[in-house]
Amino acid sequence: MRISNLVLPLLLMVAASASAHHSTANFDKNRQQTITGTVKFFGFVNPHSFIDMTVTDATGKSELYKVFAPGKVLLMRYGWKPGDMKPGDTVTVLGNPDRDDAHFMYLLDVKFASGKNWTRSEQIPE
Repeated sequence: MRISNLVLPLLLMVAASASAHHSTANFDKNRQQTITGTVKFFGFVNPHSFIDMTVTDATGKSELYKVFAPGKVLLMRYGWKPGDMKPGDTVTVLGNPDRDDAHFMYLLDVKFASGKNWTRSEQIPE
Protein backbone atom coordinates (compact mmCIF):
# COMPACT_ATOMS: atom_id res chain seq x y z
CA MET A 1 0.00 0.00 0.00
CA ARG A 2 1.37 3.36 -0.97
CA ILE A 3 1.58 6.16 1.57
CA SER A 4 -0.48 8.44 -0.72
CA ASN A 5 -3.40 6.01 -0.35
CA LEU A 6 -3.37 6.76 3.38
CA VAL A 7 -2.68 10.48 3.19
CA LEU A 8 -5.36 11.45 0.67
CA PRO A 9 -8.34 10.23 2.75
CA LEU A 10 -6.87 11.92 5.82
CA LEU A 11 -6.50 15.24 3.96
CA LEU A 12 -10.08 15.00 2.70
CA MET A 13 -11.38 14.44 6.24
CA VAL A 14 -9.40 17.41 7.58
CA ALA A 15 -10.64 19.66 4.77
CA ALA A 16 -14.25 18.63 5.39
CA SER A 17 -14.05 19.29 9.11
CA ALA A 18 -12.38 22.68 8.57
CA SER A 19 -15.15 23.68 6.18
CA ALA A 20 -17.82 22.63 8.66
CA HIS A 21 -16.10 24.55 11.47
CA HIS A 22 -16.27 27.81 9.54
CA SER A 23 -19.87 27.45 8.45
CA THR A 24 -22.46 30.02 9.48
CA ALA A 25 -25.36 27.84 8.30
CA ASN A 26 -26.80 27.69 11.82
CA PHE A 27 -27.55 31.44 11.70
CA ASP A 28 -30.79 32.60 10.07
CA LYS A 29 -29.64 35.05 7.40
CA ASN A 30 -33.27 36.01 6.72
CA ARG A 31 -33.79 37.41 10.22
CA GLN A 32 -32.02 40.11 12.20
CA GLN A 33 -32.19 41.17 15.81
CA THR A 34 -30.72 44.09 17.69
CA ILE A 35 -29.54 43.90 21.28
CA THR A 36 -27.94 46.42 23.61
CA GLY A 37 -25.99 45.21 26.57
CA THR A 38 -22.82 45.14 28.60
CA VAL A 39 -19.70 43.40 27.33
CA LYS A 40 -18.57 40.63 29.68
CA PHE A 41 -15.73 39.38 27.46
CA PHE A 42 -14.38 40.18 24.01
CA GLY A 43 -12.45 37.32 22.44
CA PHE A 44 -10.37 39.13 19.81
CA VAL A 45 -8.99 35.87 18.41
CA ASN A 46 -8.70 33.63 15.36
CA PRO A 47 -10.38 31.85 13.70
CA HIS A 48 -13.50 33.62 15.04
CA SER A 49 -13.78 36.52 17.44
CA PHE A 50 -16.73 36.65 19.80
CA ILE A 51 -18.46 38.92 22.27
CA ASP A 52 -20.05 37.64 25.46
CA MET A 53 -22.56 40.19 26.69
CA THR A 54 -25.28 40.58 29.26
CA VAL A 55 -28.58 41.98 28.01
CA THR A 56 -31.37 43.10 30.34
CA ASP A 57 -34.86 42.53 28.95
CA ALA A 58 -37.97 44.69 29.54
CA THR A 59 -38.80 42.78 32.74
CA GLY A 60 -35.36 43.40 34.22
CA LYS A 61 -34.11 39.86 33.66
CA SER A 62 -30.44 39.59 32.61
CA GLU A 63 -29.57 37.15 29.85
CA LEU A 64 -26.24 36.09 28.38
CA TYR A 65 -25.72 36.44 24.63
CA LYS A 66 -22.78 35.24 22.53
CA VAL A 67 -22.12 37.14 19.32
CA PHE A 68 -19.78 35.50 16.81
CA ALA A 69 -17.66 37.61 14.46
CA PRO A 70 -14.88 37.23 11.91
CA GLY A 71 -11.40 36.42 13.19
CA LYS A 72 -8.92 38.92 14.59
CA VAL A 73 -6.94 39.15 11.35
CA LEU A 74 -9.98 40.25 9.34
CA LEU A 75 -11.24 42.60 12.02
CA MET A 76 -7.84 44.29 12.24
CA ARG A 77 -7.87 44.83 8.46
CA TYR A 78 -11.06 46.79 8.95
CA GLY A 79 -9.79 48.97 11.74
CA TRP A 80 -10.65 47.06 14.92
CA LYS A 81 -8.17 47.32 17.77
CA PRO A 82 -8.06 45.21 20.95
CA GLY A 83 -9.11 48.20 23.07
CA ASP A 84 -12.18 49.04 20.99
CA MET A 85 -14.35 46.81 23.14
CA LYS A 86 -13.71 45.82 26.74
CA PRO A 87 -15.62 44.37 29.70
CA GLY A 88 -18.07 46.91 31.09
CA ASP A 89 -18.66 48.70 27.76
CA THR A 90 -22.22 49.12 26.56
CA VAL A 91 -22.60 48.14 22.90
CA THR A 92 -25.49 47.76 20.47
CA VAL A 93 -25.27 44.77 18.16
CA LEU A 94 -27.26 43.88 15.06
CA GLY A 95 -26.93 40.26 14.03
CA ASN A 96 -28.43 37.15 12.54
CA PRO A 97 -29.83 34.94 15.31
CA ASP A 98 -29.06 31.25 15.57
CA ARG A 99 -31.88 29.10 14.16
CA ASP A 100 -32.34 27.27 17.48
CA ASP A 101 -31.27 29.76 20.16
CA ALA A 102 -31.60 33.53 19.68
CA HIS A 103 -29.00 34.02 22.43
CA PHE A 104 -26.37 33.17 19.81
CA MET A 105 -25.89 35.62 16.96
CA TYR A 106 -23.62 36.34 14.01
CA LEU A 107 -22.41 39.94 13.93
CA LEU A 108 -23.64 42.29 11.20
CA ASP A 109 -23.19 45.68 12.84
CA VAL A 110 -21.93 47.04 16.15
CA LYS A 111 -21.91 50.46 17.75
CA PHE A 112 -18.98 50.69 20.13
CA ALA A 113 -19.02 52.57 23.43
CA SER A 114 -16.74 55.16 21.77
CA GLY A 115 -19.48 55.92 19.24
CA LYS A 116 -17.58 54.19 16.45
CA ASN A 117 -19.76 52.02 14.17
CA TRP A 118 -18.76 48.96 12.19
CA THR A 119 -20.97 47.37 9.55
CA ARG A 120 -20.04 43.96 8.20
CA SER A 121 -21.87 44.32 4.87
CA GLU A 122 -19.87 47.41 3.96
CA GLN A 123 -16.47 46.06 4.92
CA ILE A 124 -16.23 42.29 4.62
CA PRO A 125 -17.60 40.61 1.50
CA GLU A 126 -19.66 37.46 2.07
